[in-house]
Amino acid sequence: MRRFFILLALPAIMLCSCAAKSTQPETMPKCYTAELEMTDNGREFEAVLTRNDEGWEYEFTAPESIKGLKLSKNADSFTAELEKLKLTDNLEKLGQNSPARLIAEALDMCASGKGITAEVKDGKTVNKGVVNGADFTVTFDDGLPCSMEIGGEIGVTFKNVRAE
Repeated sequence: MRRFFILLALPAIMLCSCAAKSTQPETMPKCYTAELEMTDNGREFEAVLTRNDEGWEYEFTAPESIKGLKLSKNADSFTAELEKLKLTDNLEKLGQNSPARLIAEALDMCASGKGITAEVKDGKTVNKGVVNGADFTVTFDDGLPCSMEIGGEIGVTFKNVRAE
């Protein structure tokens, strides 16, 4: 009888252990605004990232040398603006490995959930994926992104993330 009970309980135990390992990736809202502190190979930047139905835009707030620079991307072009200067060109001219593009595309992957796996680490959900050949992680706390790492070279801290 005891063996019979153990045999009945074994599938339930196995199902519970499998469920505990799988974690659903966190998702980003489709449209949002976030303040970013970024590092790229030791260089530090700050910007406000806005994502809407048209595409994304960064407005840099630091360092002083690029303060006010706006980079934006829509479906087929990108624009760089600084004071009275404005340049618009084909999207292919914006390097696939530019930090701005990698960050935005990794967040877009988190929004869609495609190509993303997740695990729980220290009570936070860590989304993992690959963007333009670079591994990335986005750490979420209470459903909001708090940090990102791309390819061991780019780091991002998120502040004041707001769905639009």
